[in-house]
Amino acid sequence: MHRSKVQWKWGKAMNSIDNSLWVDDTLLHIEKQIHHSYLHNSIGAPDIDANRLSLLLLPFQYREKYSELDRSYVSTAMLIQTALDTHEKVSKDESGSLRLRQLTVLAGDYYSGLYYQILSQIPDVKLIRRIAHAIQEINEHKINIMSKNLSLLEDLLSSLKKIESAIISQVFIHKGFEDFVPVAEDMLVLNRLIQEESLYSSGEDSILFSYLARMIPSKTPSVYQEKHLLDLYRDLVGKRQKQIVQKLKELGIPFESLKGSLFAILSPIAVDPKIFVEEG
Repeated sequence: MHRSKVQWKWGKAMNSIDNSLWVDDTLLHIEKQIHHSYLHNSIGAPDIDANRLSLLLLPFQYREKYSELDRSYVSTAMLIQTALDTHEKVSKDESGSLRLRQLTVLAGDYYSGLYYQILSQIPDVKLIRRIAHAIQEINEHKINIMSKNLSLLEDLLSSLKKIESAIISQVFIHKGFEDFVPVAEDMLVLNRLIQEESLYSSGEDSILFSYLARMIPSKTPSVYQEKHLLDLYRDLVGKRQKQIVQKLKELGIPFESLKGSLFAILSPIAVDPKIFVEEG
């Protein structure tokens, strides 16, 4: 059955303001939910991704309605994302003490438990199934990347897209915001690409740049390899930016009016590799 495309309207009120009040309110709500004095004193407060939260609130912004139940849905998604990010932090940081790593794992489990506690207060079995499926997808794609089963750059990008956006996408689908799923997927993978460049420019390992390096002809003189590598990155990111702007246009959303640091990455200047800025 063909589903007609929803026509979203950019209200005059929302054209001039951002959703920062909803972001702040939801952040405060989440922080109250996850506060644990011992864990916070031992490993610090959890890093809640305000950019991801801002994107998650985007369709609510255009509907100009955000209820307490909506906040529970959003908080649930952010809690499980925080739990996943916390566990990911342990796998990446091998320099910390065993006790610190154990506490970080415990924190991830604690946030996961809070997620189920909140869900138990929302009699919504479909949402539970959707997010459980999203978590399964995320873990499968993480395994694909870690085991180096992906031979093509497009396969890597597809896996990164699932890892970054699976939870938000399932919440959007559950709430009837399917038209926002492609925007969320591309925005989050674009943000991940920029993070990968930051890792690379800092001399750290980057899965993205390891794949881009394979695309450079073997006969390329070493003096040109770095430039070629960054040119590939700029081209990849530039195409992704144009795709997002086009999708926002199709939704009737002028991207220039979007507020927040996440949407600032749609500006070409925002994604220039740091080495070019320094040399310029």
